[in-house]
Amino acid sequence: MKSLSALLIALPCITLSPLVAAHADALNLTVDVGSAKQQGDSFSDHDTSVGLTLGYELTSNWSLNLSYTDFGKVFTGPGTLVTESGNYDTQHFIDTKALGLTAQYLTDPLMAGWAFGARFGLMHVDTKLSYVAPELMGGFSHSRLDSGTAPLVGALATYNLAEKLTLIVSADYMAADVETSGLGDEKIKTTRFAVGLNYHF
Repeated sequence: MKSLSALLIALPCITLSPLVAAHADALNLTVDVGSAKQQGDSFSDHDTSVGLTLGYELTSNWSLNLSYTDFGKVFTGPGTLVTESGNYDTQHFIDTKALGLTAQYLTDPLMAGWAFGARFGLMHVDTKLSYVAPELMGGFSHSRLDSGTAPLVGALATYNLAEKLTLIVSADYMAADVETSGLGDEKIKTTRFAVGLNYHF
C-alpha cells in the first residue's frame, strides 16, 4: 500500500512529462516558509516548515502542482526506557516530510489585485519517529520511519509583485495515520501556514 501511494502521486507526473516539456512557459516554481502545527492524541507542537512546489498551468485558473514539504520536527512527549542497568528518561520527537500532488484553482485578481484560490490532493508522508535518552551512554538515540498517504486541502491568496513574480500566502491541512507506538496508528493532524514567492517561467 505504501508503494502504491507513491505510485499514485508519481504516475500523473510521468504521464504528463512530455506535455510539460513542450510547454515550459506554463511552469512556475514556488518557495515558501512558514509554521506547521502537528497534533496527536497526547501532544501538540509546531516547528518551522519549508516547501518547494513545481506548478504547471492547465488553464488560466487551474494548475497541477508537485510539491515537497518539510513540516519540521516536533516534540511528542517524555517517556521511559527500561534497560537491564535501570530506567532512563527519554524525549520523543516526530520529523515529517511529504511529497504531494495537488490540483489548484485560482481566481483572476479581485480585491486590490489579490487573487484567491483553493487546492486539494494527496500527500505521501514520511514520518521519522525518534527518541533520545540523554543520560544513557552519553545520549543514546533511536529512530524508525513510518510512511503513508493523506489527503490535503488548502486555501491561498496571491498578489503580483512583478511580471513574473507573485507573493503567495497559504494555509493547508492534512491528517495522516502514523504508527507512533506499538499500539497501532494515531491520526496526526497537521496545519501549515506559509508565505512564499512564486516565479513564472
